[in-house]
Amino acid sequence: MGSFAKVKWWKLTQLLPARFKGEYDLRYKIALLILGVTIMAASIAGCISYQRVRRLIVNNLERNALLEVKERGNKIDRWIGTRKTEIETLANTPSVRSMNWSVAGPYLKSEVNRLQDFKHFALIEPDGSYFTTKVGRALINVSDRQHFKKAMAGQLYVSDPTISRTLKKQSIVPISAPVWSNSQENQPKKPIGVMNGVITIDRIAEVVGKLEYEAGTYAFVLNSQGVPIVHPDTRLMGNIDKAAPSLLESADPNLANVVREMVYQKTGIVLTQINDARVYVAYLPLEQAEWSIALVIPSDNLEKELFALNRLAAAATGLFGAATLAVIVALKLFSQKCIRTRAEALLHRLTGRIRASLELDRILQTTVDELGTLLKLDRAIFGWYDPRQDTVEFCWEYCREGLPGRLGIFGAQTGPCGDLAARLHRCETILLQKTSAPDATASQEAVHLKLTDSHYAAVPVLTQTNRLGYLFACANRRFATPDEVEVLEAIADSLAIAISQSQLHGQIQEELKLLEEVLAQLRRTEEHLVQSEKMTIVGQLAAGIAQEINNPINFIYGRLIHVNDYLNNLLNILRLYREQYPTPVSRIAQEIESFDLDFISEDLPQILNSLKIGTDRIRQSILALRNISLPDEANKERANLHESIDNILLLLAHRLEKKILVIKEYSNLPPILCYPGQLSQVFANILSKAIDAVNKIDKFDQTITIKTDIVEHSTGRFIAVSIAHNGSRIPPEIQDRIFDPFYHSKSLKNYTGLGLSVCYKIIVDLHGGRLTVQSPVPSQIESQTLSQTEGGAEFVVELPIV
Repeated sequence: MGSFAKVKWWKLTQLLPARFKGEYDLRYKIALLILGVTIMAASIAGCISYQRVRRLIVNNLERNALLEVKERGNKIDRWIGTRKTEIETLANTPSVRSMNWSVAGPYLKSEVNRLQDFKHFALIEPDGSYFTTKVGRALINVSDRQHFKKAMAGQLYVSDPTISRTLKKQSIVPISAPVWSNSQENQPKKPIGVMNGVITIDRIAEVVGKLEYEAGTYAFVLNSQGVPIVHPDTRLMGNIDKAAPSLLESADPNLANVVREMVYQKTGIVLTQINDARVYVAYLPLEQAEWSIALVIPSDNLEKELFALNRLAAAATGLFGAATLAVIVALKLFSQKCIRTRAEALLHRLTGRIRASLELDRILQTTVDELGTLLKLDRAIFGWYDPRQDTVEFCWEYCREGLPGRLGIFGAQTGPCGDLAARLHRCETILLQKTSAPDATASQEAVHLKLTDSHYAAVPVLTQTNRLGYLFACANRRFATPDEVEVLEAIADSLAIAISQSQLHGQIQEELKLLEEVLAQLRRTEEHLVQSEKMTIVGQLAAGIAQEINNPINFIYGRLIHVNDYLNNLLNILRLYREQYPTPVSRIAQEIESFDLDFISEDLPQILNSLKIGTDRIRQSILALRNISLPDEANKERANLHESIDNILLLLAHRLEKKILVIKEYSNLPPILCYPGQLSQVFANILSKAIDAVNKIDKFDQTITIKTDIVEHSTGRFIAVSIAHNGSRIPPEIQDRIFDPFYHSKSLKNYTGLGLSVCYKIIVDLHGGRLTVQSPVPSQIESQTLSQTEGGAEFVVELPIV
């Protein structure tokens, strides 16, 4: 097979369908392209310019509308502010401050006639009873009204609309001001009454109606809860006594969004759709009342200035469409000329992608996908040929849309056995029958694939492992001309190289992984050997040091007995002397007083006793150290397990401290035939790890329990030694591998490593016993509620009684 680079490009383009071929003048093509790009650029620039100009005009119109609404809203604010000032002025007049209706009544009636905006005035007592210029003394009480409460609290307040209790259920807006006393006392001032002015809601609606902006616009006012106070649709209006739904709960989400902005006391203008109509809504809060006012303007009213711009844009769009159509036609003609260049680039990309990846699945799937797409094939398949079974296993496939997949193992339905490869090489018509699915769970229905002569090509792909693959290309047109087969063979050559690279890469990765595992194991083994060597040297040094210390300590301990006897004799003589000569000479008396002979006589025996106890403790520690550090004999010997455990506890006493309680529950055990030093190493290791686990949990009752007993199994009688603690638990995933010498866990370092594996070998291999672990301890679970890390652990050592 020839190299892919040596295949002539004219052969490659023959693989493409005939409709992709054509020749056009290059200069004409360039001219069309420049024309199309120019028209497109001009059209895009026109669209952008139109949008920008339109946005500027709309922004300017919105700004002007909002300014006009603000100006008219300020007029309403000033009108309400004027009414508030009038009420506050009346509340400060001497007639009103007298709180005498006979004095204030005539004055307020005259003011009603003067101030035409108020329906009537009322003078309210602190208890809520009141007089009005309409009916005189009212028979009802207004102490429950919000405007009365606010005024009695010292505020000048404009109330939400309410139903008048005087004017035959008429909707009104009360404006209330506190009436202050004329007293000059230094006591805190409290209102002595309330001055109230009533404006009808119709008057408010009349003032708001002046806000309307050209024909079709309307204004409405909302209170702080979003309930309309003034609205063209009176059915939506509500007041304190007649509740109405808030527009915040409107079914129209656009209206609800605008109302939400108004309730939040915001100012703005927004284009939205309300009741299926595009409108601009300008809104702003009022300063003199807890209300917000909005003006609804139909979009056509505001956008009249855009009509000329839109007509110009429509004309430009028509021209753009015509130019675009011309460019599309020109480019369609030109695209036919680009097919050959594109095909060559795709073929180059195909070979590049085949050789670029090192993943076998990706290489083969990319090959069939690119080949099927480029050549417009019905199928592109890669499969491995099995010469023993004379079958082909299709593993990677490209299918034209609508065709079923054909992955699996296929064999020839007719023809002599072992002749499939030769028939494929000759491109004969073959009916391949599926013999099995690619996996055990796939369907086993009868499936076949027909390879028709002159409509397919099968090119062998031979790898360095001598495994033979086939690259199939099937089409619904005449295929497999010599030129086409030559191109496929060139692709197959590149594919074979890529497969070999992938397989080599996989082998290298496996070898590297294996090498890393071996290296890690060697490092752990090296650490173990170094540690073992250290322990051997330390044991030898400890045995020598213990021997060196033992002799002087024994000498000191033996002499302390005699020193104690001599000291007692001397003290007895001194006591007899003092009894016989109670009054010594002055010089001796001064020395006795100077040295405090009585204190020395009492303290010296205690000092000697402390020295004796200390030396005895040293002798016991040295004895325990010698028993552990001395190498075991070649043969087993009888030993007392309790003594071995007590010796270990004595050596670990500095780690136990006072906060760790050691509970010993020893049974009566016979001496056991064992290697004492090896068993001491096991108990030392387990007890050391138990101390570490207990110290990890901050508990006040840290305990380590050691139990010994004799148990019976089917294999005989055993001495069982249980070492349990209430410290941190051992996770289940670590329990299964806790005695593995090369297992490491960063979260529980003290439970992994070589220590417990050595203990396991000593108990199981050297002594024929058992070593098990259980965590958490059942007694810990039953006695208290535990966290995820508590629960303790229990190690059980069982040694056969021989």
